[in-house]
Amino acid sequence: MMSRSSQTAFLAFLALIWSFFSIATAPAFAEGERYDRLEVIVPVQSEEDPEKDVLSDLKADVIVSAFTRVNRGLDSSAASNYASHVLEASGEFGVHPFMIASIIIRESTVKQNARSRHAYGLMQINWRAHRKSLTKAFSTIRTLDDLLQPRNNIFAGTYIFSWYLRSSDGDVDKALSKYLGRNGRKYISRVMSDYRDMIKQLEKRKDKLGSETVRSSSSVAFAVE
Repeated sequence: MMSRSSQTAFLAFLALIWSFFSIATAPAFAEGERYDRLEVIVPVQSEEDPEKDVLSDLKADVIVSAFTRVNRGLDSSAASNYASHVLEASGEFGVHPFMIASIIIRESTVKQNARSRHAYGLMQINWRAHRKSLTKAFSTIRTLDDLLQPRNNIFAGTYIFSWYLRSSDGDVDKALSKYLGRNGRKYISRVMSDYRDMIKQLEKRKDKLGSETVRSSSSVAFAVE
């Protein structure tokens, strides 16, 4: 019969043998698989500024109203799409959205397929004059059909006007004359009139929003710059 010390030594030996076989027969996996099994931490998204969102919505509403008033055959869905492209182009090229919208109103009366000599689309882009520069600047513009797509046309027109604005040292009248292709005082006056009218409409909507949020106890009141 084994002594107590011999039994202890024998049990320790068996444990060592068992651990060896457990390691040898364990399933192999790559180091990357270990990390795949770890919990993925999703970064916390910063909350967007609600004031900025509301102001963008108000600007879009003003543009939609102006577009549908000028082109009564334009449905609100298409007008909303055009307005979203205007706001996007404004952020991309640093041109006020109401200036972009005013040019669209005066150039094409908000008609996607408007054509006049060499000018095409919502912003009446001169394809012959700007084809090379536009195909270099935009991967989405390769053909005249591409240029007629609303988003492409609005981006192209805003891009061209922003270049004219910079080359005119910020002089809007000069930039508009370059965009028109001649010194047209009536054209400039009408574009600026539409622009100012939209500014006024925005202020009215801001005032209305401010009064409504103050009256409503369930809403959060904030100022829109």
